[in-house]
Amino acid sequence: MNVHLTTPINSKFEIRNSKSKNRVRLVMFGTSQQQGNRVSVPGFNDRSLGLAVFGVIEVLIGVFCALLVPLILVATSLAGTADLRTTLPSMVLYTVVAGVFFWLGVGSVRARRWACELTLSLSWIWLVTGICSMVAGAWLVPAMLRGMAAASDIPPNFVFFMNLVIFGIIGFLYVLLPGAFVLFYRSPHVAATCRARDPRPQWTDDLPRRLLTLVIVWALAAVSVLVMPAYGFVVPFFGVVLNGASGAAVWVAILAGCVVLAWGSSRRAPWAWWGGVVAIILATLSSVITALRVDPAAFILAMDLPEQQTALLSEIAMPGRWVIALVWVVVWGTFWAYLTTVRRYFLPVPRNADG
Repeated sequence: MNVHLTTPINSKFEIRNSKSKNRVRLVMFGTSQQQGNRVSVPGFNDRSLGLAVFGVIEVLIGVFCALLVPLILVATSLAGTADLRTTLPSMVLYTVVAGVFFWLGVGSVRARRWACELTLSLSWIWLVTGICSMVAGAWLVPAMLRGMAAASDIPPNFVFFMNLVIFGIIGFLYVLLPGAFVLFYRSPHVAATCRARDPRPQWTDDLPRRLLTLVIVWALAAVSVLVMPAYGFVVPFFGVVLNGASGAAVWVAILAGCVVLAWGSSRRAPWAWWGGVVAIILATLSSVITALRVDPAAFILAMDLPEQQTALLSEIAMPGRWVIALVWVVVWGTFWAYLTTVRRYFLPVPRNADG
């Protein structure tokens, strides 16, 4: 249908005739407090089909992750290496990921604005972590395969083939796939289509994309530390490796801090930004001091992993301590740089002179 669509954020939309073919014009209006969310697209293409396609892909990813839960349990049982303490975190993780992808996939098929915004933010995080995984895998995977080959007399040609297969899978799942999601969902045509099909106010309207991504990062950080109890609350902390009651106390503090920072950032509270700065400074100091003082092998032993996993990790040639420290500086420095880009969203909005 050829239409001209004018949609106030908090009101019904009007449809008018337009001479442009297969085009829809979307103009968003709002109050003075909604200026940051105003979208004005002179003409855009309907991306409903693309939203449905990518939504179905997300649903399929969710189904795949859900199927991995029983497969992990069956595989470890058949291999005789079943250890609920170490397999339970993976099973819980895949269950959560399955639910998230299924939820976002259904939202995308229905062209819900919140689903598209959340998918875009998660896709950026997925892509960045995927690139980092490729870099880390270039160092870890060959070393692990060489250790496995030495222990089982695997031919060198087969090891090379396994490297290609593993990096091909990692590249597709962690770089190409999230890259495709980013390219699609960042399109203004997608945003305009969602606003046309879902004109009702959504909770994501008050959060710019970069700030929404920060909230998700803090939330994911909170979720990631949930696996620590399975490893005896082992925590590297300013040059020492804590476990037991002391590690649990630090774990509670980290978990509570991430949750509070996620909530405060969603509220644009200035203290949440400063809290993030303090958290990054403390994390950088702790990571660097620990890298310089603690042997990685000692940290692996403190986790009390199954014997086979410990033996496999011991075959990996660790880089020098200064290299590890430098990597942590780059990681936390990058996070700090991103935090500076969202500083303006935590500043108070100036009032008009007329009150």
